[in-house]
This record gives sequence, C-alpha cells and structure tokens, in this order.
Amino acid sequence: MLIFTHPFIKMSQLEQDLTPERRPINESNYEDYLFDNIEDENEPEPELNDIPPEKIPTSYMDEIPLSNEQLGIPRDTKEKVYANPLDLIHDGIRNHELISFGYTNRHGSYAGIRTVEPHYTFLAMTTGNEILVTFDRDVNDIRAFIVGNLHPNGVRYQGVKFAPRPEIGIG
Repeated sequence: MLIFTHPFIKMSQLEQDLTPERRPINESNYEDYLFDNIEDENEPEPELNDIPPEKIPTSYMDEIPLSNEQLGIPRDTKEKVYANPLDLIHDGIRNHELISFGYTNRHGSYAGIRTVEPHYTFLAMTTGNEILVTFDRDVNDIRAFIVGNLHPNGVRYQGVKFAPRPEIGIG
C-alpha cells in the first residue's frame, strides 16, 4: 500500500507508528467506509417548511444557526477555494483544517457537498483509486472518498481546526 504524504507535513511518533497494517482504515477494509457504499440508513426525508422567510419574525431568524454553524464553522470564517482537489486535500491534512467539496459517487450520481476532517490518503491497489479517509461532519461518522470523484472548487475553512481522531489514525 502506498501512502501519499505532503513534503511539508511532519509526522509525530504516533503517526509514524501507524504502519499500513495497523491503520484502522486500510486496503483490506476501506470499502466498509467508502461513501459510495453507505446507504441512507433510515434517515427521514427533510420536511419542507411552508412558511415563507419574510413571514418569520426576525427575532427568530437570529436564533436559527446557519448550516455551517451546525457543522462547527463559525460565522465570518475565511474560506479558501481550491481549483485542484489534491491541493485542497493536502492543505487540509497539513493544517488540520476542515474542508468541504462536491462529490460524485462511483456510479456517476452527484452525492452533494461533504464537510469533512481529512486525515490521510492511500492508494487502493485493487482499484488503483486514491482514497481520502475522513471524519464526515455531515453524518458524524468515518467516511472514505475516491479522490478522483471530488469536484473542483472545494473549500478549506481557514482557522477551523480539528484534532486528529485516534479511531481513524493518520497516514
């Protein structure tokens, strides 16, 4: 298994101790976490709100969090847009900063925008795909993504840091 590292990323001793065989997500089990293989696990359909925004009293509007705030992204956070998904991934991993991107699953269907904590990438020898291992804040669980299916113009949220999760490990 090949692990892609960025030339400026320094690994801690814990990170160095995680050999490919000891990583929680690796060549033998990554498909269990691949976003493309996860079904909507009985998630209810969102209810449509029939009240037009202009009819909602403004005092309530200030209390309703923005979707980014629900994901732990403060208002006024600077967003850096990346045309190249690989640059987005490497900067997010190096800086331990939250990233967001559009994704198309391996069946060619648009799967929406994902907001994730990127941990590491590796090359799946069975498929030849580079795999991004993350903690997906949209579903509050570990997910893996095929790097080639990320859309351009992803976003890194500058200053929105995350602590690497031990249950995921680091590449």
